[in-house]
Amino acid sequence: MAKRVLNRRQLRDDADAAARTEPTAAPATEPAADGAPVKKKAAPRKKAAAGPRPKRVAKKKDPVRMRARWAVFDGGMKQIAVFDYSNRGAADQKLADMNAKKGGAYFLQLVKEPMPAPPPPPVAAPPA
Repeated sequence: MAKRVLNRRQLRDDADAAARTEPTAAPATEPAADGAPVKKKAAPRKKAAAGPRPKRVAKKKDPVRMRARWAVFDGGMKQIAVFDYSNRGAADQKLADMNAKKGGAYFLQLVKEPMPAPPPPPVAAPPA
């Protein structure tokens, strides 16, 4: 059964106190049996912590403008005809013609598609 986590601040304070009581200045050399000094390897140095990196802000893209249109579909979800949203009557007429003529399962559905980009404004010539 798992134990409950102890107070982390108290554990950190205990670890800091233990680190402070350890000897920090140890002699760099010790005499060997024959009297020649033996060098100890230096402990690896820790890299200085770099400051926090600035967060990258992603450039927000403009949302794509969509337009609604009426589409006539067959039973296999194949798009047969497309009409502007304001031409609902023409779309209903096409649907009635397809159902009467072919005898299949045709239906009308609203579809949304991205609007084409507007053309750039014409550059007017400077007056002479």
